[in-house]
Amino acid sequence: MPEKTSKTSFRHILTVYGQVGALARSSLLLIWLALFLLVWFINPIPSLPNPFEVVQAFGKMYNTQGSGGLVYNVYTTLKLNLVGLLYSALLSLLISYLSILPILQPFNKIVQWLRYIPIIGFYLVFLTLFTIGWPMKVAMLTAGMSFFLVTSMTAVIESIPNLKYELARVLGYNDWQVFYSVVVRPNLPQMIDMVAQNAAMGWVMIPMIEASNRTEGGIGAQLFAYNATNQLAEVYAYLIIIGVIAILEDGLFVLLKRLLFPYSVIAERA
Repeated sequence: MPEKTSKTSFRHILTVYGQVGALARSSLLLIWLALFLLVWFINPIPSLPNPFEVVQAFGKMYNTQGSGGLVYNVYTTLKLNLVGLLYSALLSLLISYLSILPILQPFNKIVQWLRYIPIIGFYLVFLTLFTIGWPMKVAMLTAGMSFFLVTSMTAVIESIPNLKYELARVLGYNDWQVFYSVVVRPNLPQMIDMVAQNAAMGWVMIPMIEASNRTEGGIGAQLFAYNATNQLAEVYAYLIIIGVIAILEDGLFVLLKRLLFPYSVIAERA
């Protein structure tokens, strides 16, 4: 039986909405990774460093001590990413959930509109409000991610059918019981998905934030320095690190959702 299932899975890889098993998905991922590495080894773009140069850059940066070292800068950026992600998730949940109050709906809409403005446009504002360095970078990252998170989280809340509100009132719930039973509790798994999806925006903003405020270093500051001196192997080494961290973050969010809300995973599989 397992062999038949595997063969069926592979036979459907070219079928629209084809159902493929774990073995087929893993095999396809390995094939695409192998093709990517093959193209990279061939290296048709002269300005693109080859894998051997990137590996050498890893070794050189790892052996560098102090603020220019690989470990120090990865730790600095990872700490900024996690703190900003936590603050933005809590702040966005608060703004999104409280949008059920008419008095706060205009404020929610204004926050959503701010996502169209590059975060660097708020540089002088944050410079005035916070001390230059770590507090300012955390504030910029938190605000920038919150603009997008509030938009996606509010969309989840607005998609709740009115029938659920009516059913809760028929059962005799007061306003806050309706809020908790209809808005808060059932949608927390989706809110984790929204945080996971928007975590990528943090990695887009961090290099720009750290490059404009290089007091503690970090990956963004190093990318700016290496790019300015045309050390592209080091640049791509840090980009690979960002990619690996992002994949691990996605996995952690999936694990967190399974641990906190196992019923939601069962419903998705069904």
